[in-house]
Amino acid sequence: MIFRKSTSIHISEHPGHKQLSLFTPPSEYKKPEMVYIPLVEGDPCEAVVAVGDHVLVGQVVAQRKGRFGLPLHASVSGEVTSISKKMWHASGMMVNMIEIKNDFKETLDPSIKPNDVAKLTPSQMIEIVKNCGIVGLGGSGFPTFVKYSSKCEIHTLIVNAVECEPYLTADYVLLKQKTDELIRGIQYAMKMSGASHAYICIKQDKVQAIALLEDHLQDHISIFPVKDVYPAGWEKYLVQRVTNQTYKMLPSEVGVVVNNAATLIAMCAAIEENQPLVEKMVTFTGQGLAHPQNVLVKIGTLANEVIRAIGSYADGVTDANFIVGGPMTGRTLLFDSVVIHRSLGGIVVMPKESSAPALPCMGCGKCVEICPVFLSPVLIKNAVDKKDKDLMIALKADKCMMCGLCSYICPSRIELTDAMSKARATVLKR
Repeated sequence: MIFRKSTSIHISEHPGHKQLSLFTPPSEYKKPEMVYIPLVEGDPCEAVVAVGDHVLVGQVVAQRKGRFGLPLHASVSGEVTSISKKMWHASGMMVNMIEIKNDFKETLDPSIKPNDVAKLTPSQMIEIVKNCGIVGLGGSGFPTFVKYSSKCEIHTLIVNAVECEPYLTADYVLLKQKTDELIRGIQYAMKMSGASHAYICIKQDKVQAIALLEDHLQDHISIFPVKDVYPAGWEKYLVQRVTNQTYKMLPSEVGVVVNNAATLIAMCAAIEENQPLVEKMVTFTGQGLAHPQNVLVKIGTLANEVIRAIGSYADGVTDANFIVGGPMTGRTLLFDSVVIHRSLGGIVVMPKESSAPALPCMGCGKCVEICPVFLSPVLIKNAVDKKDKDLMIALKADKCMMCGLCSYICPSRIELTDAMSKARATVLKR
């Protein structure tokens, strides 16, 4: 197959990017007074509990509707005190959430118990991963079990340990903390998919992590170093580099499954202990925080509660932007009372600064040159401004991967990514 490999760019890492949280030991904040389980996750979710019910850690409290249905679980034990719109979602909207008052007893649901892993078939493992609510923890939130239910023949598993977004380091810290669990998760994933080989993709400058992984490698698992570029963690980028092939819709078309490293660690806990996804490592960072660090939190915890627990804001910071997700692909909010859902990997707090206004497009073509999927962002923005849906379709706006590189590279400071998002949503809806 003849194809063009996706493009990439090196994003310089000066003090204030990954270094902010990379060398600080991770901490825990696992005792929130309340947690909030959002009833939206791509598709709407339906509560299966009622106000006044007592729930246990790991108990199913909601079910995602739609084609890829998936359960959502309580992250604490306690009483359901509300099901309403009262807290902010990372999307920037208030959505219905199940509010649970923590009783601090951490009483586990009876379903959380060890499995006899050696006796589990691939189909049984897939069912466990589904029942434990495991989703892509690299930011996509895509139900993991779906990737292992493909009818395509799979020969390669790609482990995405790249974490190419600036500032974010949660996956790197988790990889070093739980190397054994990662390797076991890879072995389970290979059994589930039928893959004969697994490649752990990681930036070549992560020397310590690579050395640690090499000490734990098992048969048919190897390391595949990638350059320190963005978006090296994009699924299609990795498939192209590892296999020298590309695909139209899904990696399974070329016999590949791709999973984030944190997702595989969560899969390991699910398969071995029936442990649902109720907590996750999140990077709290940015020049607006006094003590940036990675924090293991209960899903459903309020971000501002964690920020206060780790030392609050930096001196002199009275107004800030809160970027949920990451600086390249995340969403900027003007408030910190946002709920941490199960695919949110980072909170970046940046002091507000006066910025120069955008200039007219100078026709330099940099946004076209840098686009990993070979789109024309400035032309798509023009189509959005004109509300020309047919042109958005013709320009293939639905292929946008929302990497943010067009806005990053634009010398006129035009907010292209926001326009691309609107165009993509318009085309997909149509």
